[in-house]
Amino acid sequence: MQLAPRSPIMRSALCLAILSGVIANPLKATATSSSPPTVTLTSNTGAKAIFVGRSLPQFNQDLFLGVKYADEPTRFTPAQLKTTYASNDSNSGVYDLSTAQSTTAKLSYYNATQYGHDCPAYGSDTTNLVNQGLVTLNEDCLNLNIIRPQTEDQGLLPVVIWIFGGGWTQGATADPRYNMSYIVEQSALNGKPVMGVSINYRLSAFGFLDSEEVRAEGNTNLALRDQRTAMRWVKKNIEAFGGDPNKITIWGESAGAYSVGAHLVTNNGNNEGLFRAAIMDSGNAVGPPYNGTEWHQPMYDRIVERAGCTNSTSTLQCLRELPYATLYSAAFEGLEWFATIDGSFITQYPQISYKQGKLAKVPVLLGTNTDEGTSFGTTGTNTDEDCIDQLTTSKRWVLNRSQATELLTHYPNISAIGCPYGWGNVTWPSLGLMYKRYESMAGDLTMVAPRRMLAQTMSSFKESVFSYRWDVATLNSSTTIGVQHFAEIPFVFANPVQTITPLGSDPARLELGQMAARMWTSFVADLDPNGHGVSGIPKWPKYTSRTVDSNFVLRLPRNESYAEADTYRADGIKYINSIVR
Repeated sequence: MQLAPRSPIMRSALCLAILSGVIANPLKATATSSSPPTVTLTSNTGAKAIFVGRSLPQFNQDLFLGVKYADEPTRFTPAQLKTTYASNDSNSGVYDLSTAQSTTAKLSYYNATQYGHDCPAYGSDTTNLVNQGLVTLNEDCLNLNIIRPQTEDQGLLPVVIWIFGGGWTQGATADPRYNMSYIVEQSALNGKPVMGVSINYRLSAFGFLDSEEVRAEGNTNLALRDQRTAMRWVKKNIEAFGGDPNKITIWGESAGAYSVGAHLVTNNGNNEGLFRAAIMDSGNAVGPPYNGTEWHQPMYDRIVERAGCTNSTSTLQCLRELPYATLYSAAFEGLEWFATIDGSFITQYPQISYKQGKLAKVPVLLGTNTDEGTSFGTTGTNTDEDCIDQLTTSKRWVLNRSQATELLTHYPNISAIGCPYGWGNVTWPSLGLMYKRYESMAGDLTMVAPRRMLAQTMSSFKESVFSYRWDVATLNSSTTIGVQHFAEIPFVFANPVQTITPLGSDPARLELGQMAARMWTSFVADLDPNGHGVSGIPKWPKYTSRTVDSNFVLRLPRNESYAEADTYRADGIKYINSIVR
């Protein structure tokens, strides 16, 4: 079956510009349309809000962008679900369509034609996006985007909610790499149309500030609570946009996947009916973010000091009252913030929840990339002692010396079996004489062992589990070693034109991307990734902890993908899963 997109180069530049909000005066351009798409929501009081979106005929789609699911909350407090709208609620300005009165309530027209603000973030991705004018940072950022395919079938569509990654420190729905038009298009071309939703949520200190002062107010894990609020908005309102509120899948990558994992275990596994399935690309509930939270109070104290709030009667209130620019400058604490075991949203280490069966028992699709460790390890590890030092002092994981020493015995210093895998005896001495050894441990600690644990756990509950290993590298750097973290994202989104992490123009890569997009959306539609419609591809088996083939390996070209037994590095991963929290 041929999967080439319809005239991709002719229409992609326009789509990318539209979805990035960079077309000159888009409001005026949309207002001249004879019939822009609209959706009406009615509040409990009878007030009606009409969302005016944008048609994207090149993709046969309607877009509703920058829709607020919550008003800007008081800083460092939870967001409240938005239930009423006014004409000035849009980050994009007022949509000047009409001031008509209905017989029951005044109609408020909400401009949903371009992205809203993205949340304050840090890092090179953020800097680049801001400098290109693709992202505007603002604390009033709790909005979402809806990508709706135009279909002849009038039935409600399955919905996938995308939660971006970025170390819980950076990321934005306006990032062109997360343009959902291409993956939604592939679902429609495959005859299994789904609706795409992407959500913004607070990041870094704005979303994960934690300390005795924060806990005293019960305001921990605000980013995860934002996501939950967005899910409630989707559950409540998506039917008006044509989505099926009973067929929602949550999907994330990296910190987004860890977020999805958190939603599996929060509330003792009661997901409130907010989703029926979950997709986790390189991340899940168990793993390094919960392996030690003792650094949060020192981070808080340093921020307070930099902000000049040390002598305040209430340091937290002082931070709340700071001008945004002052707090933004003072709050930078590196490129990773982690969620915390707070006794309320996340009540205990997720591994305990797994063992107790206190997690949402839903079908899952999850996986990791072959050489995750080359993105998470540290250079300069030349001796056993260097490895032990990194394993016991890294912010990413906190093992004690005994555990680190034992772990080394399961990962011998043999280059041919180290990470990146499949490179034989090739080494990178400038990165450390034990570089490959340490990267193996780093990748398994961070991603692979927790993935295996969740796959085994969920399959033991007789849920449908589909596990993968992504084995195709990215193109964007000559320094890339192996199939690193994030390698699957350009393919799964099937976007041939974004250039930040390019998919490339090789037809084989485009075909693999289109197939992957169809697999992921087939899972959203049918809870099975095998409905992709591509001939000559082995069946992706349901996961089982038995030694039969149960892990699907995606390769280039796509017809070289295959199923494998999930038994590699069994001793090391078993040990990790006996100690990881």
